[in-house]
Amino acid sequence: MIANIVKPGHKTRGVLNYLYGPGRANEHTDPHLVAAFDDFVPDPGHDPEATLAQLTAVLDLRVKQAGHKAPKNHVWHCSIRAAPEDRHLTDGEWATVARRVLDATGIAPAGDPDACRWVAVRHADDHIHIVATKVRGDLRTPRNWNDFLRADKELVAIEKEYGLRQVPRGDRTAAKRPTRAEQEKASRTGNTRTARERLRTIARTAVSAATSTEEFFRILEGAGALVDVQYFPSGDVRGYKVALAGDTNAQGEPVWFSGSTLAPDLSYPKITERLTPTAIGMAIPPEATPWRPLAEAIDALPDHLASGEDESGQAHITVLAEALDALPMVAPAGLRSQLGQAAATFERASRSHIRAHHEQAQATRRAVKAILREPAPKDGALLAAVLDALLLAVIAVQHWHRARDHHQQAEAARQTAVHLRVVYRAAATEPLAALHHQGRQLAQWQLNRQATAVRHVMPDLAERILAEPGWPALAATLNNATTAGHNPAKILARAVHDRELDTATELSEVLTWRLKRLPEQASGKSSRSKAARKDQPVYAPATSRASQPTSPSRKR
Repeated sequence: MIANIVKPGHKTRGVLNYLYGPGRANEHTDPHLVAAFDDFVPDPGHDPEATLAQLTAVLDLRVKQAGHKAPKNHVWHCSIRAAPEDRHLTDGEWATVARRVLDATGIAPAGDPDACRWVAVRHADDHIHIVATKVRGDLRTPRNWNDFLRADKELVAIEKEYGLRQVPRGDRTAAKRPTRAEQEKASRTGNTRTARERLRTIARTAVSAATSTEEFFRILEGAGALVDVQYFPSGDVRGYKVALAGDTNAQGEPVWFSGSTLAPDLSYPKITERLTPTAIGMAIPPEATPWRPLAEAIDALPDHLASGEDESGQAHITVLAEALDALPMVAPAGLRSQLGQAAATFERASRSHIRAHHEQAQATRRAVKAILREPAPKDGALLAAVLDALLLAVIAVQHWHRARDHHQQAEAARQTAVHLRVVYRAAATEPLAALHHQGRQLAQWQLNRQATAVRHVMPDLAERILAEPGWPALAATLNNATTAGHNPAKILARAVHDRELDTATELSEVLTWRLKRLPEQASGKSSRSKAARKDQPVYAPATSRASQPTSPSRKR
């Protein structure tokens, strides 16, 4: 169940007109009371003698008695909706739900003779509306602070008791949704997204690209946003607000949004936390392309989530979001739309109530910013390897959030993975086909050599790998590493021990991209600690690794 408590109003009759009316699309059926503060409250829905004017007068009685002491906006309006798959509750059950929510919120505490006057109206199978006037019998206002959180907590208990779907709850870190007026304005102007949503995308992209707050403001302006920076008397920046050029109010003035109203992590203090250390050491890496350090950094993210503190994990998730925000700007044109959808979806998964220690993820952040200063890699296999690592990282984020009961974030990560699988398949088809062809051209002795390496490293999985359609591509990748001077068994063991393989459905494909991401492929040297692997066996079955923390491989 979901409660929606709207902003208090001052027209009791107006709300009742809507509840007992036909609805905006004639969707209201049989509007009637299921409960009220008193059994003798008139019900215009089922009593032909009762009128809306009478019901309004009953609810507003104490408001009239309080006179100027009554709050200006005295109408409290809460709708409660069941999940689509839930059974239809009876009127009696909805009445109980209404009373429990009113008790929890403090509008009408159980057993309080001076509680506010209220009614619960049902005009559909799946929801009710509760309307109360915020003046008690003693002519004081009710104590209903944090009413939404209290109502939501009570609904959690009701879901369990009634056997209803337990709806994923948020942690108040979601970005504010566009208002109805903003949505209608976007529709009138022919835009599929509201100004708030477009500005949020611009700001998130600017954060992913900028190395300082000054550059962040320049990128915003370059992307077509109006920027107004506010300062303290000391001259230090206090905050900022942005507007879209041409988006004006009735007076012809720009419609401004502060960073924090776009999203909690886009406030000036939050952006400063992420960008202040980034400018240090921003030199482009010495490798031929900065995409390989990015692939290595993202490939390590599941390990950080599995073994690090929550604050460190949240920092790496924030940077992963920046990588997804950055990729649509530099990826091949055919991939940008789906990548943009993945970034927009992952935005909800990028925040939680856990405060991030951003300094622990600065190396990855610098790798993200480096690719924005270079074109997309001509090596399609490297791009596919980056996308493969992103997919694995997002799946790891889904499990990380789920383990901490971050339901909305976990669901956002799951949906992001759906988009990324589409992007990965589109990007990987050509390079996999090229590697497959290359593998088919290998001499038999070369294939035998790579097969021997596989049997040595993974004796219990070798025959499965050799029988897979992707084996020629893996053989070609191993042969390329051999030609570059690497021992195929050692480099394969390196890829195997990076992460478990139990959940992979196409082992040869998974190993191909792991090998493509290894730093040895570029420099012949590992950037990770060899000491940590010194005493590891070449390969150990899953049963012997059961006690080790693992991160999920992708299922394709």
